[in-house]
Amino acid sequence: MMLELLLIAAAAPATPARMEHLAIQAADLDRSATFYRQAFGLRAIPTPLKNRRWLDLGGGVALHILDGRQAPKPSNRNEHLAIHVDDLATVTAWLDRHGLVWTNLAGTARTMQTRFDGVRQIYVQDPDGYWLEVSDARGVAAP
Repeated sequence: MMLELLLIAAAAPATPARMEHLAIQAADLDRSATFYRQAFGLRAIPTPLKNRRWLDLGGGVALHILDGRQAPKPSNRNEHLAIHVDDLATVTAWLDRHGLVWTNLAGTARTMQTRFDGVRQIYVQDPDGYWLEVSDARGVAAP
């Protein structure tokens, strides 16, 4: 048993993996990049590639938006990108001004929920149909 544990430990990577970027495909690069910058305040990262937009998700992680999407992404709320923001009310106000529907996990429109751990959250789709879980500070009661 001890020898097996030593062999497993020896086969493990020297450093743990960490996320570097998430890539999504968009029908309109600029529309998608503008959505993420304006709705969530993501900063653009310069790239020499013409058919890409890179945005800073924080913590050394980037969102890479690639061109070429021909049809909306199939709707599956369980597959989503989770984004943490400083103030969820600012995001929902921006979404409302732009006529975008946001919901709780159950799909009830314009309803913010508070998770079991006190985090407020909503769900919204980006211009290409990707689901986003957007949350803010822990322990703040939902309005």
